[in-house]
Amino acid sequence: MAHDKTSILRGLLFSSLLHLTLSHAGVFLEKGQALSLLKRPRRANKGFLEEMLKGNLERECLEEICSYEEAFEVLESTVQTVRTVCQGLRNSRTVLNCLEGNCSLGLGQNYQGTISHTKSGIECQVWTSKYPHIPKVNATIYPNLIENYCRNPDSNPKGPWCYTRDPTVEREECPIPVCGEDRTTVEFIPRVTPPAPTEPCEQEKGMLYTGTLSVTMSGAKCLPWNSEKAKEVLHGKHIDPEVQLLENYCRNPDRDDEGVWCVTDEPPNFEYCNLHYCDSSLEDENEQLEGISGRTVSQEFKTFFDDKTFGSGEADCGTRPLFEKKKVMDKSEKELLESYIRARVVHGDDAEVGSSPWQVMLYKKSPQELLCGASLISDSWVLTAAHCLYYPPWDKNLTTNDILVRIGKHARTKYERNKEKIALLDKIIIHPKYNWKENMDRDIALMHLKRPIIFSDYIHPVCLPTKEVVQRLMLAGYKGRVTGWGNLKETWATSPSTLPAVLQQLNVPIVHQGVCKASTKVKVTDNMFCAGYSPEDSKRGDACEGDSGGPFVMKNPDDNRWYQVGIVSWGEGCDRDGKYGFYTHVFRLKKWIRKAIEKHGQ
Repeated sequence: MAHDKTSILRGLLFSSLLHLTLSHAGVFLEKGQALSLLKRPRRANKGFLEEMLKGNLERECLEEICSYEEAFEVLESTVQTVRTVCQGLRNSRTVLNCLEGNCSLGLGQNYQGTISHTKSGIECQVWTSKYPHIPKVNATIYPNLIENYCRNPDSNPKGPWCYTRDPTVEREECPIPVCGEDRTTVEFIPRVTPPAPTEPCEQEKGMLYTGTLSVTMSGAKCLPWNSEKAKEVLHGKHIDPEVQLLENYCRNPDRDDEGVWCVTDEPPNFEYCNLHYCDSSLEDENEQLEGISGRTVSQEFKTFFDDKTFGSGEADCGTRPLFEKKKVMDKSEKELLESYIRARVVHGDDAEVGSSPWQVMLYKKSPQELLCGASLISDSWVLTAAHCLYYPPWDKNLTTNDILVRIGKHARTKYERNKEKIALLDKIIIHPKYNWKENMDRDIALMHLKRPIIFSDYIHPVCLPTKEVVQRLMLAGYKGRVTGWGNLKETWATSPSTLPAVLQQLNVPIVHQGVCKASTKVKVTDNMFCAGYSPEDSKRGDACEGDSGGPFVMKNPDDNRWYQVGIVSWGEGCDRDGKYGFYTHVFRLKKWIRKAIEKHGQ
């Protein structure tokens, strides 16, 4: 009986000690108590492999200062382990940082801080975004994947990491402070950025260039301007008589916004030359203009393309059979016009049937799924974003055999008999200077239909912008319309609940180019513009995943036509405060469109 009482007393004493050890905040001691327990002299080697013993709190964490892994072996709980190890740190501020997750323990799975750059200085990609990389870690399963902050959801042995904003680097570790130590999980060694070009830039996109460069960007030798091939290429073009076509030197005789070019032996028998051009922002071109309210005379619409290569539809473009031709306005058209007078789609509304008859759905054959948006610009040609067809970070390199073109659609999933037409492609032309590696510059591509499409109430081409339209409409605050079947909200994965049943449309204001550039670390070029609402605006909305390649259109009240001034290109998330959607500037690339169509449309 006495023996039993002794056993009971010993058990109670051990329970009391264990309770004291684990009682604080449900688990832990006060800082002073934790330090007194954790700072014990290191025991002598017992002469056998310690790793063979089962985890023991006294052996692992009371006889000596324990590591994160040793504490976890005993407590078998991440929360309890973090608290135990944090309480054992010597500095009170370090203890607080540790408990708040602002430093790394073990593999850094405890980290909850806001560091958002990698060890080489690359900005992290937002976890819920698919640009530039498609995440392999689901943010809905790991709720601590917040914004673009470094985390370690897959127990990476090198510690917290992130997907990067660099299309050529999918993921990289982040330099996170290690709790209680004067080091980071990985060393921070920023990349060396190549210096900006120091040579003088060429003004006016090389229209004044008089140099002797005679080699194209690919290294091809230019042909003399007086050669038969050059005369053939120049035939029918509007040539500036002030541009002297000497020898075989690169020139810009047709005022191409892409810069100087020359004639080559290989089809399509023209190619651009590599010069460094001065920036000329959208605002610079428009600074002397008064906007719509200052216009008094309507100019007659003039065709830009050759019907033989472009196909039909340009002369009647931008006038919708169910609206303009019936002198009827759609339900949100007034909002656009009022914005002119006053000075990837999220939060969009259902579009009216036939209100965007130029909208095209690019549909992947295998697996069968929505690929991107696009637009019909004639009965033979479709315009879209280059990244919809070619984007190595997504292992995307599609051919004409991979894609179906669905035109006249309103509903996202069902086949719409008597409205929808399904067409095949025979040519895909991606801009030769499309820059997917850096900033999606010149994110534009043309697709040629195998057979011309027949127009209807639901199928009709949009106009491409003229200089006059750009100068009058593309001003900060003026609204354009984005349409698409993309996600209704920012999310990691596409599902029926996040995709709309029918085509969505959204009216968004163009943003001043300076604000666009300040909103991102990505280099913004003249071939882009951005649009969207500022955090102060009561109204919200943005293009989202799946809207890529679709049109950004504006209606010109002078001639009552719709013009596609932009292509949905890229963004940093969807409808995020301080971030905007970026669009390919169609007018800047219109001369390239014509040259490509002239050579590939024959």
